[in-house]
Amino acid sequence: MQKKLQKTLNQLGDDTTPLSFVLLKNLSDLSASELGQFQEAWQHYSGQRRHELARAMAAIAEDDATQSFTKIFDWLLDDNDPRIRRLAVDGLWEEAGLRHLPRFMQMLHEDADKDVRAAAAMTLGRLIFMAELDEITGTHTDEMVEALWQTFHEEREHVEVRRRALEGLSYSSRPGVKRLIENAVFDESELMRISALFAMGQHIDQAWLPYLQKALGEENPALRMEAARALGNLEAKSLLDTLISMLDVEKDSEVRFAILEALGQIGGDKAKQALQLTLESDDEAEAEVAEMALEYLYSGIGNLSGLIHSVLGIEPETEEDEDDLDTTTMWGDFYEDPLNEELRHLLDDEGYRH
Repeated sequence: MQKKLQKTLNQLGDDTTPLSFVLLKNLSDLSASELGQFQEAWQHYSGQRRHELARAMAAIAEDDATQSFTKIFDWLLDDNDPRIRRLAVDGLWEEAGLRHLPRFMQMLHEDADKDVRAAAAMTLGRLIFMAELDEITGTHTDEMVEALWQTFHEEREHVEVRRRALEGLSYSSRPGVKRLIENAVFDESELMRISALFAMGQHIDQAWLPYLQKALGEENPALRMEAARALGNLEAKSLLDTLISMLDVEKDSEVRFAILEALGQIGGDKAKQALQLTLESDDEAEAEVAEMALEYLYSGIGNLSGLIHSVLGIEPETEEDEDDLDTTTMWGDFYEDPLNEELRHLLDDEGYRH
């Protein structure tokens, strides 16, 4: 077994060959001695290869519950590369649960890298959400909420960390959270405003609808996308026509995906018709999103946004990733779609014109 693992480790460390997901699965559930082999091999891998490996393991762990890299990620929490530490946090939060809470709290307050602190804040938010759903014990919920509260109010903290703290707080019923979200939507930082819209979708309150409706007209597509997602979470039937009308003019593909997701969550005959029309789109990805949204509409179960992102291979954006991307490719190009005319007729039937 050790010889087989060593061969796997040698192959995974070869920078000249693409990573093999088949080989990576051999790193699942390592014994103590096998972990030692991995640690020895890791020291000889290039920095880029280490990052690729950690990212791939985190992706596999999220998509396949039968694969566990917990022992590896435990060890990587202390890696010298902050990119690796961030991926280790991402890889651990769901499987390890509260066992790593003290370490996550420490990283939130003390890690030298802002992206690692932001990852820790996001993880605490997810754990708070799981506690609210009784998926894990809520014994430490107050402690986690207080940590995020303090982080958000730390003026010297980087906006990336503070915005993730706000997102995490949005899952909490702590008095004052609603005011934080409301103030954040007017923040001078566009990143904070994006997080405020996300938070509105988690901190369920119909009072957010006017803010979200206004955000649908923002120039930045990231703001429009989060507003559409939030409206879906809020099942905002009063803005259904507005969302459908956006499909007639919206040029950004990810915003269009978010609108289709929202239609599936809001439901109703008109949403169903709009999604059915989109099934005929020349854009295969958009048609696939519409199909999944329709399935969600009929079933009413599951995490629609997570499912769509998984199928389409869309990863949550990070500041690091944004720096490496050309925004023209990140946001996609507009295409002429004959379905637009049919969507206009659908709205005309109700006497609505945007």
